[in-house]
Amino acid sequence: MSLISFGYLRNETRDPNNRFIRVEENRLRETLRALLHQVEIDEKWYMEFNSDVRAAFRQGKVTSARDHYIESGYFEDRFPRPFKVDAEWYLKTYPDIAEAIRAKKFDSPQAHFERYGFKEGRKPYPGWSLISEAKKPQDGQNG
Repeated sequence: MSLISFGYLRNETRDPNNRFIRVEENRLRETLRALLHQVEIDEKWYMEFNSDVRAAFRQGKVTSARDHYIESGYFEDRFPRPFKVDAEWYLKTYPDIAEAIRAKKFDSPQAHFERYGFKEGRKPYPGWSLISEAKKPQDGQNG
């Protein structure tokens, strides 16, 4: 299973081939939080990158970067850790981004992913998921 951004899950689509089900948001969030415990979070980076979370931690309003990410950070489309974009793969996979870079709308695939790509559900490299690589089941294994 691949876990991607919450923003992507919220997007509406006009594709008539897609099927939809209605789920109460609180139940969806509860289900996702169970998965979010498997996400690798770089606590130091998260605090440095999110000054508001760092301030809340210092004020005792947040107990840890991990807790913040699971409770609200994921749902705010924050990154749990830095992600390195495979530029060649990204441009090949997303030709619209290659065109946008040629048109100087973005400086790089990395810049696009960080600004928009993550929220759009794009992957920075093949097989990517928010779930830690170490915790993802290997091919042929259940888990």
